[in-house]
Amino acid sequence: MGTQSRLNRRLYAPVPPTPSRGGVERMPALPPDYHWLDIEAGQHRFLQPVFDAFGFRALRVWTEAGVSRAGFSRARCEGLVTALGDCDGRPVAISWSDFRVKAASLGHSNSRRFTAFLRQLRRSPDPTPLVYVASSAGVSLMEGRTAFSDAFEIWPELLRYSEERLLLTCAAGRCLGLAPLLYGLGHYRVAVAGSTEVNLTGPEVIKLFFGKGYDFDQRASVERCVEHHDLVHELVPSVEAAMALFRGLIARSPAVEPVGAPAGPRTGALLNRILDPGARELMPGGCPRVRLFVGTRGGLPLGVFVNPLERSNNMVTVRTLEKYAAGLDLFRALRLPIVSLLDSPGIDPRFDECDANNIRRILSVGERIIHYPHGAMCVIAGRCFGGASTLAFPKVFGGCRAVALRGAQAGMMDGRIVDQVLSGCPRLQAQWREVASRQGPDFADLLENGTLDAVIEPADLSAEVDRFLVYAASRLTASRRPRGRLR
Repeated sequence: MGTQSRLNRRLYAPVPPTPSRGGVERMPALPPDYHWLDIEAGQHRFLQPVFDAFGFRALRVWTEAGVSRAGFSRARCEGLVTALGDCDGRPVAISWSDFRVKAASLGHSNSRRFTAFLRQLRRSPDPTPLVYVASSAGVSLMEGRTAFSDAFEIWPELLRYSEERLLLTCAAGRCLGLAPLLYGLGHYRVAVAGSTEVNLTGPEVIKLFFGKGYDFDQRASVERCVEHHDLVHELVPSVEAAMALFRGLIARSPAVEPVGAPAGPRTGALLNRILDPGARELMPGGCPRVRLFVGTRGGLPLGVFVNPLERSNNMVTVRTLEKYAAGLDLFRALRLPIVSLLDSPGIDPRFDECDANNIRRILSVGERIIHYPHGAMCVIAGRCFGGASTLAFPKVFGGCRAVALRGAQAGMMDGRIVDQVLSGCPRLQAQWREVASRQGPDFADLLENGTLDAVIEPADLSAEVDRFLVYAASRLTASRRPRGRLR
């Protein structure tokens, strides 16, 4: 079956109405104002980067019904290409900003087309991943305030799309106004280093209202984003590198080259027992207290969270929680079973973290774990104290399997700290010591009440993960329905 035939079958297959969360039928009517144009590689120079990105041989370009093959051009795209291609045997949707045309500003025409494109894609039973390359000056000033509604309608439509399907976003060049908000909806967000600026307005407005003392290029740089917050997950050297990364995520193929700093000897040894060669680190520039990997185990896809065992300071901060939340969103969109290799002394209770809203962040991450539908496994690899136990994907949160490596520690907090806190009250200290005497390193109490399934040697970890993956695969087969993403 040819490329176009496969795409036709996927796009035009009849789909029954899908109930929304409120039970109201939601199925957009087929838009009469748009159609698909079949474009072969080499027909239009301005589309060549799109073809090259995923090795497309043909594209189905979504455009206005009045645009013919002969009349299709860069100018008619209004700075935004919306198309569908076939990559590695599956469809991939593309929304590609062309800053050379009106700074890729979002006005009436391209905004309405983008919205209709998203609705049309959601009619397909295939969970088509969408790649959005964001390089735009934001809402078009030249079309006046009436353009606001059309441009901002993209936001809820793109959110709905991300709740059901994988959304990958890349910021390149200037990403201003509405563009970074749309970019921020991506499950995995990369940005081109050295040349990309992200802000809610442009340098001219900043200088006009706040003076020339602001170095816009430096303050809006994506390098600074990575340093200060979680909008950008990873920096890449080029758009081509971003697309290669996305293609690997979509295909779940091993990385060609290792990404990120190598794992330490203890952490690396455990990862080698869990993941096949070629696993890729994700969000390598984020908080070092947790690292994320995607790969396979015996050919089955798997996502892994790991607190590096070589680090004594793995206390969970707001930045750590942001990384867990982003990883859970991405792995959920990729429909992966996940494993947590936990070694943390607890959640940082200091007031700076409280002021940064850490309690709400903990609740948000906990909600994601509780609702995670594709199977989760806990491995207590070192310390598991206090609120950090949330990040072990416990069985009371829906975890499928929980094990501890021999020699690991778990509890409300380190027993030595409890003993010291109670030193001023001999009665309570004696009572605590009696309780502590029943909390031995063999975890007999947690095995008895079902919190843990086993205490194992590192050599047994591979077999435990294999057992978990068999269960998770059967669970995934039974739950293929799209589910909403928690934010």
